[in-house]
This record gives sequence, C-alpha cells and structure tokens, in this order.
Amino acid sequence: MTDSGNLALAAVDGVLLSPVELSILKRLQKGKSDAEVCSSLNLTKQKLATHLKETRQKLNVRTRGHAIDRAIALGVMNSYVPSGNEVGQPNLKIGIVGCGRGGTAVLHILKDNPCIDIVFAADTDPNAYGVKSTVKLNIPFYTKLPILEPDDIDVVINVTGSEEMAVELRKILPPETELMGGLSAMLMWQITEERRRRLAERDRTLKEHESLCHLGEIIENIDSMADASYAIVEYASKLLNMPAGSLAICDDTGEEMILVAAKGFSEKFNVEGKWKIRPGGLTDMLLNQTTPLFFADIAESPDPNPLLVAEGVKSVLAAPLIIQRNVVGILYLNDFKRKEIRTEDISLFSLLTIYAALTVARVKSIEKLWHQSQHDGLTGLLNHRSLMEQIEKEDQRARRHDACYSLIMIDIDNFKAYNDEFGHLEGNKVLKAVSRLLMKAARVSDTVSRFGGEEFSILVPELCKDQVTPFVERLVATVADYEFPHRHVTISAGVASYPDNGATVMELIKYADDRLYQAKREGKNRACI
Repeated sequence: MTDSGNLALAAVDGVLLSPVELSILKRLQKGKSDAEVCSSLNLTKQKLATHLKETRQKLNVRTRGHAIDRAIALGVMNSYVPSGNEVGQPNLKIGIVGCGRGGTAVLHILKDNPCIDIVFAADTDPNAYGVKSTVKLNIPFYTKLPILEPDDIDVVINVTGSEEMAVELRKILPPETELMGGLSAMLMWQITEERRRRLAERDRTLKEHESLCHLGEIIENIDSMADASYAIVEYASKLLNMPAGSLAICDDTGEEMILVAAKGFSEKFNVEGKWKIRPGGLTDMLLNQTTPLFFADIAESPDPNPLLVAEGVKSVLAAPLIIQRNVVGILYLNDFKRKEIRTEDISLFSLLTIYAALTVARVKSIEKLWHQSQHDGLTGLLNHRSLMEQIEKEDQRARRHDACYSLIMIDIDNFKAYNDEFGHLEGNKVLKAVSRLLMKAARVSDTVSRFGGEEFSILVPELCKDQVTPFVERLVATVADYEFPHRHVTISAGVASYPDNGATVMELIKYADDRLYQAKREGKNRACI
C-alpha cells in the first residue's frame, strides 16, 4: 500500500519509480549494505546495480545518496527516523477512539511517525468521517472494542469528547494502559502537529535546495542565452510560486536593458525587446543596490513601471544579477494580485540570483567568443571560415533541390595606394564603409563576408547568373556614388553561379575570382559576369 501511494506521488511529479526501486532506496536509506539489500529482495549484485543506475537516471542525480535526497524532496519517500525497535525500544502501540474530524486529524498526524504503531481505530458509527482513512491505511476498525490484553495496547486516545466514553473505556482497558482525552489529547495533538510542521518545513527547504541544484545541473550545460534565461525564469517562478517573471541583461553601453526571457505576460510585453533605463524607475533602483526589492503592490513603489501596470501586475520581487561587483542583468518575478512574501523566500530568491548571475556571465562570454570566432573584428561581417561553412551548406541544399546559387567576389580598387596615401586608420574607415554599403544592399537571405584584406564576398541563394547581374551592377554603382572622406573609391566584382560555372565549391570560387581579376584588367569599377 505504501509503495502504490508513493508511485502515485511520483507520477504526479513526473518521476515514476517501480516498487523494487523504491524498496532499494528505502533499505539504503536505513543503512543496509548492498549484500543485505540483495538478500532481502532476492536480487543479484548485477541486478541491483542496474536498478540503481535506472533510478539515478530517472531522478537525474549522480549518486545513490543524492537519489535518496531527491526522492524525499519529490515526496516519493518519507524522511527516515530510526524506529524504537532499531534503537532497542519497542514501538508505542496506540488506539484511537472517535473517527470524526478530530480523530482523523490525529490519525494522519501519527501515521507517519516510525516510533508509533496505530493498532486500532474505533467509533460507534460505521460511517464516521475517518473510517475510509482507516481502511486505506490498513488500520483495524471496530464499532465495539474487543477485549484487550496489556501487551496489545499502550495508550488509547479518546477524541470523542464524551466523559461517558472515557468511563466505559477505563472499565474495559487493561490497568497498565494509559487513557488520554480532553486537554491531554489536545496537548499531544499540538506537540505532534508542531513536529509535523517542522518536518514539513525541513522537507520543503530540502526540496527547494534540490530544485536549485537541479537548476544548476541544467544550466551548467546550456550555452545559449535564450535557453539559459528561460530556464532561470521558469525555475524561479515555480520556486517562489509566482505566475509571471522575466530576465533582462544589460547591453554593452550600460544604457539599455535587453529582455531575453519572459513568462506569464501578454504578447505586447515582448514587443519592445529593450528599453532605456529611466532615472528613478524600478530598473534604475535595482541597478544601484545589491539586495532584492519587493513590492506587495507596485502602486506603492516610488515610480510604478508603466509596462507592468499595463499588464495588471500587482506584486514585484526583483534583484540585480551581480558578478564581480558588476551588474549583468535583472531577474523579475511578478504576481497579478497583492502578495505577501516570507523572509525565507527572499533568502531563497537571493541564492537563486547567484546561480542566475554566474550563468548569464558565463553564457555571455561563450556567445562573445563564438561571435568573435565567426565574425571579422573590424567590419563585423562573417569571416572567411564562416563563409566557407555557409557555402558548403548552400551547395548541399542546391544539390538536393536541383537549385542554383551565385557567389560574388568583390575587391576595393587601388586600396593599397589609398592606405599608402592616407594611412591604415583611414583605410580601415573605407573597409567599414564598404561593409555597411554591402550589408545594406544585400537581402536578408544573402551572406556577406570579408574574404580577406580588402576583398569581400556575397553568397546569393536561389539566384542564377542572369538574375544576380542587376544586383551586382547596382552594388558597383552604389559604392562609386558614395562620398568617401578623401577621394573617390570604387570596387570591382566577379560572379560565378552553380551549376553553370562549376560543379564544386572550389571551382565556383576560382571562377568568380578569375572574373574579378578580369574586371580589374578591363579598367576596374565594374563587374564581370
């Protein structure tokens, strides 16, 4: 019965452990050796190892100790306290008389205590409120108590509130059996309830910290800002029981915030994408402190955020994400009704922001390194290696779909002379200006890159030579018409198209390069197709 109940709980939390796996964890929890576990469950060592491996995978942990902690946090298992038998004392045998709401409350409080055995429950009404609970828990139920021997019962708790029942019980109970009722039963109930509350609080805290550890394991392997920020917002909103939240990171200038993840808001909330930091606003306040801010009602804040007000937000819990004294972002949690929050929740949120700050800083570094590896540092265009990757992909796509594509090779005319006359810094300005002109003229689907030195290239999907000719001629004219700082600058271009001018990528590059130098020989400031 216990295993089936645990299985139901496990299924609700998205984890389904078999009865054998639960039995193994419970025995390990009690300190049993592998040999003892195998003997009691009739398992081989290999079978035990297999079960443990599958259990760790289901619970997403690395060790059996973590598996036990995770199972307790999920509610699949109860926290273990050694029973009286294990420490040399027999369990206390208790009977409950009265199965109304009070008796049922006492029953549920005592049932999980490993030092107590509930040997019976009784009520003159066979349809009393708590009878179903006694049946479900396999506790014997009586409408009339049988004759009890001293070894059968230690304590009887009378929760009927009837003095007549207390008198009758004293007549039939063994003299050694203690009878509790009235104030004694209430005191016992209060003490037990307090113990239950503390255990529940401990289990809640354990579950929260297990969730934080789980979040750490997940985001440790994420290298995308979108994925990492969404995981952070999702976990934070669940841990703090708030239906909405968002995460924003600071841009490189420190003047704007960029929204990277949001949950629980309308579509309009995500439209802006970024916002300037308003002096005196919520963002400005958060960027100038190191601890979380909480407003039970945002209307009570000094300068309510108009976007949050428009969304109907009431409560706001937010904190800066700080790494090495630098703010890298802000984590917000929101509720659409007025909400009070505990000191423990603020502490938990502060701990979570440490995870979030470390993750944001790490992912930003990864994305920066990736961008640097893919792009030219001066112009911001894709570099030679990235271009070759894109050409290979486009070539494979064109072959699969029997399509065409074109490659344009471009070179700035007389660039060496320009550098010699005006210096490399001025030459760099020309390279940047030409890059901007090419990017502005290209389609979204085109790939513009710096091939090397003063040479550029544009990969044009799905356009053959005749279709790409007007585009190339327009590029040449656009650069020729641009007013550069010192003197007139022009470009020459060569074009190759698949499959007309080459069967491989290298053949196409060579063909386009040959047409480029033909344009140079014919007078420059032109394109050869």
